[in-house]
Amino acid sequence: MKKSEVDFWHKAIENTKLWMRARHKVWRRLLKTYELDFDVEGLPADKTVRVSRFYPLSRQIIASISYNYPHVFFHVEEPGKEFAADILERVANAALEQMDTKTEVQQVIFDALFCDVGWLKYGYNPPGDDDIVAPYTINDSMNNDFPYVHRVNPFNMFIDPLTPPHKLSHARYVIEKMIVPLEYVQNDERFSNRRQIQAIDDESNTDTILYDVEGAENNEEASAVTEAKEQGKMAVLYEIHDRMHRKRITFAESVREPIEEIDHPMLAMRPITMPDPFTGEELMTGEFEPEGGYLTTGGFPYYALQFDQTSESFYGQPPMAYAEDTQKLIVESVSRRADLLKRFSRTVLGARRERDANADIGETLEQGRDGDIIWVEDPQASFKALDFGNPPPDQLGLESDARSYEEQALNVSQMAMGGGRKLTATQASLEASFGQLNREWMMLRVADCYKTTVHNTLRMMADQRYTPEEFLVNVAENEMDPVYEAVTADMLRVRFKVDVVAGSTSPITEQLEREDALALFNYTIQLPEINRMEAIKGLLKAFKVSDPDKYLGQANKADAAKLASIENVAYLMQGSNPNVTPEEDHQVHLQIHQSIQTLPEFQRLLPPQQQQVMAVAQQHVQQHMQILQQKAQGQAQGGGGATSPEEVRERGGEEGNIISMVRGNAQEMSQQLQRAPGQN
Repeated sequence: MKKSEVDFWHKAIENTKLWMRARHKVWRRLLKTYELDFDVEGLPADKTVRVSRFYPLSRQIIASISYNYPHVFFHVEEPGKEFAADILERVANAALEQMDTKTEVQQVIFDALFCDVGWLKYGYNPPGDDDIVAPYTINDSMNNDFPYVHRVNPFNMFIDPLTPPHKLSHARYVIEKMIVPLEYVQNDERFSNRRQIQAIDDESNTDTILYDVEGAENNEEASAVTEAKEQGKMAVLYEIHDRMHRKRITFAESVREPIEEIDHPMLAMRPITMPDPFTGEELMTGEFEPEGGYLTTGGFPYYALQFDQTSESFYGQPPMAYAEDTQKLIVESVSRRADLLKRFSRTVLGARRERDANADIGETLEQGRDGDIIWVEDPQASFKALDFGNPPPDQLGLESDARSYEEQALNVSQMAMGGGRKLTATQASLEASFGQLNREWMMLRVADCYKTTVHNTLRMMADQRYTPEEFLVNVAENEMDPVYEAVTADMLRVRFKVDVVAGSTSPITEQLEREDALALFNYTIQLPEINRMEAIKGLLKAFKVSDPDKYLGQANKADAAKLASIENVAYLMQGSNPNVTPEEDHQVHLQIHQSIQTLPEFQRLLPPQQQQVMAVAQQHVQQHMQILQQKAQGQAQGGGGATSPEEVRERGGEEGNIISMVRGNAQEMSQQLQRAPGQN
């Protein structure tokens, strides 16, 4: 590397560290508040009531927007390869879980709340222990021979100061600071000048402490971290991702020249092949050539999760910073109220003449029990309770206002906030809608995070340098009859679009989707234009049935039983009566609905809820009975219903026997459904 280039990168490292210093102070202050490390001005530390508003707010936000893995969908843009979308979806879902993506994303959301940006890093963990990558210490927590995604400490990320808001792909470079074991670095043959790398010491590496706050060097915790780094012989590396020149460059803090300068490992490459001289078959040579572009979105192996909007700089204000002053206000108010009540909880003035007349009267008052009588000369003049006053009448209102401002800043639900002003029904509805909009805003960002993660992971797997050798996936069209094969690069080398349903990570969304699906089904199933089987298939997908086609195969008794079982759980148990159509197998439906009381879901209900379910079930059963009676009457009159003697015999023999059978079943079913829950 030229001297001018070396100078450029050293200046870039120092300049970005300087650019981030003020932001690090804000982040650290917010995190200290989250950790209850704060005091109230004018009150000693032991009288500060450390009420945390940050803790419940952050947990509520994270849980509401990233509770589950998302719903991932694919669209393959190549004709004749539509089934490849199912394979991609299975690979993506399995890979997300294998990389423990949800845990990493939840931590990144926390970082975005307190540090404005949460960072995810994408890469590939080689097989075995001999070829591990910096920072080394995390390799054992990742799957061998598999892509990885892990959270990076936001204090360790430095980017081009000219990066526009929310446009990481426009940055010239990204720098990741790593604190790694010196032993591993010096033994890593990929690095040059590695023997010149020195361990952290207190004199030459004062800024390597992650606590970039004034006075941190005097903090006991920070001192302990520094001591641990020195004793552990840790080194500092700066991994530079140069998007402009498509390079990855690594500097060590104690070495001027770079210890690594290579073509970026996330550049898309294709294998170079040559024909077999005997068979003519194309064989891979083990070498690769550029294919164009990066495997990872935006040219960097990072994803920057942000919730705030900015106008000029890439970094904005952390969302929790907007609630910092209200947090302080609430803590101060509660602390002063508690201090007032403790100091002036009970003070009594007593007349000296009473003490002179009875020396033990003070102790008697302090230790007196309920009902004790103390004789004094003049109760009105002997004792007087001092009232130092209560907290100002506006103080509780001030705390309520602070909670309201806090809610407006973060727009979380009032129920989660725990209090606040009373609202009219209209006001509550409007604020709930605003809160939902804000939640959906954040869910969109989380969905994009998962979308990028899935795209980058599958793109890496499609590159033969990073294709896992033992990653199995079900390639059968019918998932219920699985056929597992190892994922190959060819499976994934198709043009695809990936989509993630915004909000599908929320714990509330799943139930809402089911309710919406049920409402849509009940509304549309009556329309003649609606395909009944497709409507049922959509309903099954809403209830997470992995293979709806399995339920909707041929119209036989097994399928009818499955459909009736779904009606038990998805409709009757929810207090909803599904529609009954003439073409259904009513006998099978009656048998299945008759057993609803044996379901574990039913047993867990309270008796009043069980009664409601039974009432709806009885209505549904009567609808099946009516259609059976109509068919039986039609058979008895020689019209409709069974059209052949064989069909009549299958349904019970003679026409009169059919009517008797229906009536008998109706009476038995009615009696069973009318029994009190618990008598079955």
